[in-house]
Parts: sequence; structure tokens; C-alpha cells
Amino acid sequence: MILLVRVVLAALMITSLVAGGPDPVDAARGDGLLDVYVDDSRGVALAHATIELGGRTAVTDMWGRAAISGADAGTVTVSHPRFLRRSVEWTGTGDRLQVTLGAPVMRAIHVAGTLVGTQQWDNLVSLVERTSLNAFMLDLKDESGRVFPETESSWAIAAGANLDRWNLADVTAELHSRGIHVIARIVAFQDPVAGRSLPDMAVRTTGGQVFSRRGQTFLDPTDPNAREYALQLAEEACAAGVDEVQFDYVRYPDANQSVLVFDAGSTEEVRVGTITGFLADAEERVGDLCQTAADIFGFVTSVPGDGGIRHQVEALADVTDVLSPMVYPNHWGPGWFGYLSPQDHPGGVIDQSMRNVLERVAGRTTVRPWLQDFGGYGPQEVRAQIDAADALGLGWMLWNAGSVFTDGGIPGADEILTPARIPAPVEEMRPPSGFWDVPAMNGYTQAIAWLGARGITEGCNPPWRDSYCPDRELTRGEAAALLVRAFGVPETGIDRFVDDNGATHEAHINALAVAGIADGCDEDRFCAGDVLTRQEMASMIARALDLPVATTTDTFVDDDGSEHEADIERIAAAGITRGCSEIHFCPLQPIRRDEAAAMLFRAVA
Repeated sequence: MILLVRVVLAALMITSLVAGGPDPVDAARGDGLLDVYVDDSRGVALAHATIELGGRTAVTDMWGRAAISGADAGTVTVSHPRFLRRSVEWTGTGDRLQVTLGAPVMRAIHVAGTLVGTQQWDNLVSLVERTSLNAFMLDLKDESGRVFPETESSWAIAAGANLDRWNLADVTAELHSRGIHVIARIVAFQDPVAGRSLPDMAVRTTGGQVFSRRGQTFLDPTDPNAREYALQLAEEACAAGVDEVQFDYVRYPDANQSVLVFDAGSTEEVRVGTITGFLADAEERVGDLCQTAADIFGFVTSVPGDGGIRHQVEALADVTDVLSPMVYPNHWGPGWFGYLSPQDHPGGVIDQSMRNVLERVAGRTTVRPWLQDFGGYGPQEVRAQIDAADALGLGWMLWNAGSVFTDGGIPGADEILTPARIPAPVEEMRPPSGFWDVPAMNGYTQAIAWLGARGITEGCNPPWRDSYCPDRELTRGEAAALLVRAFGVPETGIDRFVDDNGATHEAHINALAVAGIADGCDEDRFCAGDVLTRQEMASMIARALDLPVATTTDTFVDDDGSEHEADIERIAAAGITRGCSEIHFCPLQPIRRDEAAAMLFRAVA
């Protein structure tokens, strides 16, 4: 069988020498073909983005990718349900556009749900239009447990919480027409209305009573119906066109957990999983329509645990688009941030607490703090907080329970410093390798381009097949596919191993095994998902080429005694490997995809 492989290989090499083979770039491209990659400001690929160019339209897939063919240079418009539309120019020479969409920097005020249609509402709209403010944070369901807009939520109706005072879609459309973004605030688990009328959903004491303290009654975050109530309201809000749903009181009661009863308990592990899971569910339910956000206690920005309420910053950063710490300066006790009286240092408190949380989230989510506009603060204190957030490039939201704000502390539109901070679009020419992640200066470009042009590799990102993942370790299954294509190993009907049935590379694995090129990881298994070592790759290539026994001295010092030593010497003598250093082969080290490409290129080209 190895002799047959050598004959097929010789024919392949003769064909390559005569025909030359297609240029990797020309083979991959067509005139007027533009690839578009869309992500958000955190680098997360965005599905469902609409790309428009010259009357042609495409929609990005789950990898944030779309392609438009037959297009001429012009304006590319990218839109997505959760972000502002963006238009960029395509010169017609680049092969791909990378476009980042980002949420606008929100500078918001809290607007009570009772104010819609009142004179105070009109005054607040005017305040936004004449200052740097650009968003309403509007109560849909507040601390009272009441739901202000019209709702079809079965749980709001069952609780008797639905006031049906105004239509959210109409209000949102009117605010949007004035250039005002809409953040819908939903108080999730603090709910005296549902807690009393639907006690089965409520947190109870160990004595069996519904928990209540300082007028607060909490729904049980582990109760599926309590969670569904908040999620229903979020779905309605996003369907009505709001830009963001913000969950407040998305936490456990700040009380002694040992005297409270929850359906699933309240260990720190349970608390973390419960609230993180709820926010992940919200993202799944509404993430294609609007952003999700969570309000968190201010002090958890600067402590490592969850504060007993399940506000653990690092975990929350992975399941929300926005985190909003309530870092009101008068909530910090003496000694915090080195201040005897933190409330007398509003700018310093915001600066230091925000630096703490930004370091911890490491860019995985947007941070937008709640700032204090109450408790005796005037223009100077309000402005100091805004300036501190602004200097860090953050948006912000002003809290006043009655929606009465200190006009003199709010910057004008021409004073604000926070930019959108969205990267400029990038127009790229496809590199000579044919793969976006293998630039021209990569030392393996020639080998990888050769593999791609001849169909030996299909890349690492189906269905697009234009990334190679050069630094990634090669699996045994992937190696089987590369070797079969490189050496023209014929297919077989024999099923050699028991652990690869239905696997992507099953046919390749069987072909290699029957040809005597590859061994399993034991008698009956191939272990396709395991990484391939450098010494295993050496043996497979040596067998495929039926290389003669090497007569040189011992080339490498680190393979003595290895069962693959003879094969390593065979490929070294043939010039197929140069080792991992001048005297080392690193036989047990996993082989990377770029290293495998180099070996195959030297073996076959």
C-alpha cells in the first residue's frame, strides 16, 4: 500500500511542476467580491448584521461574516438591531472590511414611570436636548412592584401589578425621533406587590413568613416563575424598540442568608450561578434585539467576593453587555479610598472605584456607573462625578428617585469628553497565504499558501475556510486529513477504529491506518481529538514517503531511546525537519498547525 501512495505522490508532484498550480490569492478571490466581518466593541462577532452595498444585501452569520459579490466600490452600510447603523467607504481594492459596531456612550437620567405625559416629562426631554445628556433610563417596573406600561405579562397580570398607563412602543418611538436613547429599567427581584399576592414566588424566613425588611420584599431569584416574570417584561421592552434593558435589584436580599429560605439554597456558589444564569438567560432571550445590563452594588467594585448578594464582578462581566455600579459617594464609609469622608470627594470616589472595576472586567463588558444627584449634592459635586467618569471614557447615569436633577452640574454638549471609542473600519487585502491570520511576514507563509492552493488544507473556520489558526496545536484527526490529501492516500471501506464513527475525519483516519501510515492511540482507538506530537508526525511522514533508513549520526540530543527516533532521523536526513532548535527535536511537544504545514511542504513540494 505504501508503494501505491508513492506512485500517487509522484504523479501529484509532476502535475504541480508542469502546471505550476494556482496562485493562492487568485484561486481564492473573484472580481467584485467583498467579505465583511462585523464585531462589537468587545471583539465579539455579531450575527444578524445587515450589509448593504450598491443595492446588494447580505446578513452576517454566527461568525459575524457575510460576503457580497459583483459589487463596485462605494458606501457599505452596516446595521444591527442592537447598535447604531454605521456607513463606511469601500475603495473596491480591498478584499475584506472589518467593521466594529458599538453601543453609543449613554449619558442618562433616571425617569420615573409615573411621569410619562406630564409637564415634568416635557421638562426632562428639554433638559436632554439642551445638554450632553442623550438617554432616558425609564422605569417599566420599579421598587414599588408596579408595571407602568401596557403589558401582556401573565405574571404582572396575576400579581395585579399592571397599571397599563402608557404604550412603550409609542413612547420609545417619540424619544427616538428626538435622538434620545431609551434604557428600560426593570426591578427584577425586589417586589412587594408580587411578594404579597404571589407568596409562592417570594423569599421566606425560616419561620415560614414572607421576608420583609425596610419595606422591601424579595422574590426568590431561584424560583423559575420569579425569573420568568422579569424575562417576560424584558422581551416586551425589546420588542417595543428600547435600546437596552437594565435589570435592577437583580440580586439576593442584603440580609442574613442563614435565616432566609430559597428554593435552591443560598450558598455563594448557588448565588453566583443563579444570578449569572438569570442574566445569561436574558441575553439569550433578547440579545438579538437590545442590549442587557445589570445594576450592581457600588462596594463590589472593590471587594473580591459577591457581597452576599451575588454581585461578583468577574462573573457578571461575561453575561451582560453593560454593568452599572451604584457608586454613590455617600454610600462609602470612612476610610474607603483613603478618605475620612468619601462623600466629600465625589470625583475621587468615582475615579478610584471605576479604575478598580475596569481592571477586573478587562474589556469584557461596558461599564457605565450610576452617579449621585441627591443627598445634598449641588452642581459642583455632580459635575465632579461626571468629569471623573468622562475622563475614563465612560458613560454615566444620574440617579434621583423623583427625577429632579441639578441642571448646573450637567455638561453642555460641547463640553463632554467621552468619545464613541469605536475603532475605525479596516479595509484589507488578502495576504499571499490566502488566510487572514497568516500575514506576509509570517515565516510559514509559503508552506501554508501551498497547502491552501492545492486543497490540502481547508483552514480552521468552516464554512469560510479563510483562517488557518497557525499557532493552534494540530489534532490527530486534522493531521489525518492533511496527510491523506498531501500524499494522495486512497480511500478504503474498512472501519479500523471504534472511537471515530461519525467523526469529521473518519474516512481519512481509516485511509491512513489501512495504508500503514498511522497507528491508533491503542489497538482499537485513534483518539482523533487528541493533539499530535512532533514525533508522531515524523513517523507518519517517514512511512508515507517510505524514506530510507538514515545513515547519519545522531542529529538530535533529545530523542534518544524514543520509539520514533529512527523516523525522526529519516525525515531529518531528507531535509523535512530542522528540529525545534539546532540540536533539539522536541519529540513530545504537540505540533502546531504551522509546523505541520512546513513539514508537509518540504516533504511534497
